[in-house]
Amino acid sequence: MSTPFDRAAACPSCGAPITFRFAGAMAQVCKHCKFVVARTDRDLRAIGRVADLVEIPTPLQVGATGRWGNEPFVVDGRVQLDRAGVPGAPWQEIFIAFPSSGRWTWVAFAQGRWYATSEAPLPLNGLPPWTSLQPGGRVHLEGHGVFTVVEVGRRRVISAEGEMPYVAPPGVVTGFVDISGPRGEFGTLDYGDGRTIPPKLYLGRQFDPAVLRLDTGAPVEVPSAQVTAVACPNCGGNLPLAAPGTAERIVCRYCGTASDLSNGALTALGQVPRPPVEPYVPLGAEGQLRGMRVLCIGFVIRGCTVEGERYRWREYLLYGGPSVGYLWLMEEDGAWQLVTPLSPGEVQPMGSVATYKGQAYALKQSVQAEVEYVIGEFYWKVEIGESVRATEYQGPGGKISVEQAPTEVSVSFCAPLQGKELAAAFNLPPPPKPGLGGGEGTSTGTIVIIVIVIVIILLVALSDCGGSGGVIFVPTGGSPSFGGGK
Repeated sequence: MSTPFDRAAACPSCGAPITFRFAGAMAQVCKHCKFVVARTDRDLRAIGRVADLVEIPTPLQVGATGRWGNEPFVVDGRVQLDRAGVPGAPWQEIFIAFPSSGRWTWVAFAQGRWYATSEAPLPLNGLPPWTSLQPGGRVHLEGHGVFTVVEVGRRRVISAEGEMPYVAPPGVVTGFVDISGPRGEFGTLDYGDGRTIPPKLYLGRQFDPAVLRLDTGAPVEVPSAQVTAVACPNCGGNLPLAAPGTAERIVCRYCGTASDLSNGALTALGQVPRPPVEPYVPLGAEGQLRGMRVLCIGFVIRGCTVEGERYRWREYLLYGGPSVGYLWLMEEDGAWQLVTPLSPGEVQPMGSVATYKGQAYALKQSVQAEVEYVIGEFYWKVEIGESVRATEYQGPGGKISVEQAPTEVSVSFCAPLQGKELAAAFNLPPPPKPGLGGGEGTSTGTIVIIVIVIVIILLVALSDCGGSGGVIFVPTGGSPSFGGGK
């Protein structure tokens, strides 16, 4: 039964009036003192003060109204979170209420995709232990299905506005697990703090923002980011910044200083060795690639060791604005691939086979891939020596790449890309031939050429010395190939 202070009362922190507009809202941020005020069945309680909001672009501003399909909605609040103890850019989730039905959903935007999740009943046997889940593993939630574990981590609320159905006290660390299903399903297992905050389950799916219509008539799409610039804190060089909302680390192309980005300012961490070769696609180059406008913002050289031999390849990070997100180009021995992120739940690895869209991809190789050189702008805190387990499956139309880090897994599709198509997209001269200009390390093709030259010299020398002829086998073979991207 409702009580007189269920919907309107005074803020227990500052005394300002507070009104809960949505019956399902159980928390609200006081506009005057910025304390989160929780509604209980007895009274209102101030559970912590939030920091100032971080400027993260969204068309779904608090107070906006519209229709989701045929149902009216109102943007009632938003919360901003970060990965507790792990410095990095925060993300935000938007609380949307449907007054006519009383239901609600959380909406998030990441990597050019929109997700909506709502609270779902916990499985009868509860959530599996947080420590038992690993990125890339499978989890069965009774009554809901089988999902792929995408990320295992800890998070905390740093800021919020408006009202919400529930929010953890600001600064309190809670465990979470993000999961992905085979048909666009998405969810979060919220483990609470293990003491006073109970676990919750949120399930939903990826959706097309075209189903949303704002009453203002404005489209529901994230504004395109404008390229700005920051100055390297070491050399003062001008560094273009394409995605200030998600960029976390920038490595200066001029002096090699690595810096973390926070609130538009760079904090220098130290210098790293510059790549021994210039990237074929220059940093800052803009292109029109397969119908997408993209900017080249990062360049990485990675390598792996197989049976004592070191193999290297090059990767280019592309940014297509909020609507496209991040893509990768990968080049190895003159062969190019366009690498597009997939939802991990779309790919089902089972032993030596991975299934994607009903088709089988055969295991090709699995290696430990390490970052050797890096310059440019990146959406994670890339480091020299950073290592992931990279596994590839070959099949129809290209390769599936699965990269597993300690706390998360990423999955990509690697489609062949002709060098002439790439050159035309960025208005560049044709790419260098395989084995030429590979100053970052010796490729297999270069090794073979060197061996052949040495053999010819030895044969000539033996002939001059009257030596007898012989049969010499020159080893050939391709180097491993990998799908780019973190």
